[in-house]
Amino acid sequence: GIDIPENLEMDEDFNLLRPVSKCPHCQRTMGFIPKAGIMEYLKTMDPEEREAREKGLWKHLSGLVYKMLDRDEHIYEDFDIPRHWMKVEGIDPHDAKATCYLFGAISPEEIEIFGKVRHRIYFYDYLLLKDLDIDTMVRKIRVKREHHGYSKPKWVVMDAKYGTRTEMEGKCWEDELRMRGLGYIRLSQSKPGDVELGHKMVREYMRFHHSTMTGEDKPGLLFAQEGCRGMGGPIHHMFNYQYDPKRDKPDDTFKDFPDVVRYICLEQPVYKSPEAERKVVDILEKRKKAAYGVRRRGMM
Repeated sequence: GIDIPENLEMDEDFNLLRPVSKCPHCQRTMGFIPKAGIMEYLKTMDPEEREAREKGLWKHLSGLVYKMLDRDEHIYEDFDIPRHWMKVEGIDPHDAKATCYLFGAISPEEIEIFGKVRHRIYFYDYLLLKDLDIDTMVRKIRVKREHHGYSKPKWVVMDAKYGTRTEMEGKCWEDELRMRGLGYIRLSQSKPGDVELGHKMVREYMRFHHSTMTGEDKPGLLFAQEGCRGMGGPIHHMFNYQYDPKRDKPDDTFKDFPDVVRYICLEQPVYKSPEAERKVVDILEKRKKAAYGVRRRGMM
């Protein structure tokens, strides 16, 4: 935990009355933070991190990774996702077990994530793809998209570790899915050792955020009650995702969909309307035609 040396002299407001230049235990030269400063610092942490820093209850003893998850707050009644909401998808590919595929939508509702304007994420459907070849997987993904009224998402984020390697005949997941036109694929930003940073980002999304568009306060990340239910599904995994008490990392049992959620949150998606997208395309097309015209005139 956080120890306040006994030989510190403070007034009633916890201000230092005399400087301390050396550690009273090891005699190393260093400074000390007043208790008031420590309390202010602790207020900036999420509950899990504060519990670890203040009480010494580190993550390998902390049980569930997302203690703040609440079925009454983070699960919503299914509705038809509006066509103009920005669709995003995430995939956690595996060779030996089921590949997890998650469908999400970015709404126009503004929220604030670590001081930046972002938008609320609604996870509304998923696929468990086991013992299937890649062609069959892609067909199932396309059928699910068609069911929800669109053909391609804004992007698909994929686990970087497995996306660039595979055990199946020396082929690469990323290349195989790109070849089949699955969509614009991004490799996840999560690197080895960065999992806790990703957890912190997901917790930030799970907090209640005020939307100026709707005037409502609700979490920045939500799961569909029916679309995400079922054994081995996103809700099942998220609510059972926990640390392995024997290792300094989460247990593998329920980690697949939490991994996908983490990849998507780390992208911090920003909503872009179809109209805005069309304007960008029109501008690029005009610039392309203008540049082509200049080149032609220069050749004459």
